[in-house]
Amino acid sequence: MEELEKDPRIAQKIKRFRNKQAQMKHIFTEPDEDLFNPDYVEVDRILEVAHTKDAETGEEVTHYLVKWCSLPYEESTWELEEDVDPAKVKEFESLQVLPEIKHMERPASESWQKLEKSREYKNNNQLREYQLEGMNWLLFNWYNRKNCILADEMGLGKTIQSITFLSEIFLRGVHGPFLIIAPLSTITNWEREFRTWTEMNAIVYHGSQISRQMIQQYEMVYRDAQGNPLSGVFKFHVVITTFEMILADCPELKKIHWGRWKDILTHGRFKWHLNEKDMEMICRALLVYCVKHYKGDEKIKSFIWELITPTKDGQAQTLQNHSGLSAPVPRGRKGKKTKNQLLLPELKNADWLATCNPEVVLHDDGYKKHLKQHCNKVLLRVRMLYYLKAEILGEAADKAFEGTPARELEVLLPDIDYVEIPVDWWDAEADKSLLIGVFKHGYERYNAMRADPALCFLEKVGMPDEKSLSAEQGVTDGTSDIPERQHG
Repeated sequence: MEELEKDPRIAQKIKRFRNKQAQMKHIFTEPDEDLFNPDYVEVDRILEVAHTKDAETGEEVTHYLVKWCSLPYEESTWELEEDVDPAKVKEFESLQVLPEIKHMERPASESWQKLEKSREYKNNNQLREYQLEGMNWLLFNWYNRKNCILADEMGLGKTIQSITFLSEIFLRGVHGPFLIIAPLSTITNWEREFRTWTEMNAIVYHGSQISRQMIQQYEMVYRDAQGNPLSGVFKFHVVITTFEMILADCPELKKIHWGRWKDILTHGRFKWHLNEKDMEMICRALLVYCVKHYKGDEKIKSFIWELITPTKDGQAQTLQNHSGLSAPVPRGRKGKKTKNQLLLPELKNADWLATCNPEVVLHDDGYKKHLKQHCNKVLLRVRMLYYLKAEILGEAADKAFEGTPARELEVLLPDIDYVEIPVDWWDAEADKSLLIGVFKHGYERYNAMRADPALCFLEKVGMPDEKSLSAEQGVTDGTSDIPERQHG
């Protein structure tokens, strides 16, 4: 008993044991009575705060959106401030402070030093001697850029060694975000140990679609006063999830294969509620329809087909060296006409078409007629946007999308004789901002580019007219003005 009492976590372990014991007794001896779990009234996390005025007294009332222990996010409730644990309120408020964004490089391998004794972690926890040895080994391999596997007998604390290893990295200024992928049965234990041993903000990404949407809304990113997500910094330090979740759902963590579905959902005006998978399916259907009716260069048709065809291993397509990608873009609809069908050998093997058949997905005959008329324009724009990203911006593309100012990005521009320029102040910086702006905001969204603080136009000419900006953001298909300009 004396040995057990030395463990500072023994009280929590005994509590969990008694709860499980009571649950087992209920299952086997009292099946007709519901056992109330005391965790259900214990605050797990606070997700949001709302300030309102009492209708009768006019006094300000504060409510907190509370996630309860052992209950999913979708069962969170709004509670009065006086009914919420002040410590949880303080924890919530500390997480609302936008941290200083400072990228820390991994230290040089020669700077590694073995820790001779365990530091005191949260709740005065300390590593046992063999656990310290394991953590030191993980840290040594991290310093030396080596992958490794920590293998040990069950029950000796591999989870704790891994968590304290991440804690040591965190204390050295590398704040993640860290990704933990674990079996479903162990993710709650991972979360508990992170809270027991560290001050890192660890969240579990799992549950129903509603719960996952709430996690994305409240737990993943910081937002500005208008509620727009701020790019380049995560609200959490650690996300704990399962392998299945990574493959199937999480948009903040999964590599988007070939599209920016979140952007389309943000800027588009849709009658129905759509998620990112819906958007990907619709876009594939749109491009399949355009390829079917395209009457231009066969190389572009081949390129688009390769772009939208899902890979067997789920990895992103790499098409930088695709034949014809760097060739001049044919204009208008004067290219070689082909029969009104796909002439691609891959068609017979394209079983993925069953889920994004344009004849099933695209119900509006008027829109299909419009799309058929302008399919050349659509494919050329997709092809050129890909070329802009893959061949011109390169590594700068992702940094630009994260909000890095254009002046800090390296973009190779051709030698230009700045004689005929649109305005007197136009220079190489403006050219670079225009290229990055097209990639970030889309074709001809000049007002959005002008309002982007990461580009040079806001500084040079100021904010655009608010009505013009709003009207531009309302355009969803990017082809509304095509007939006038094609025939003008």
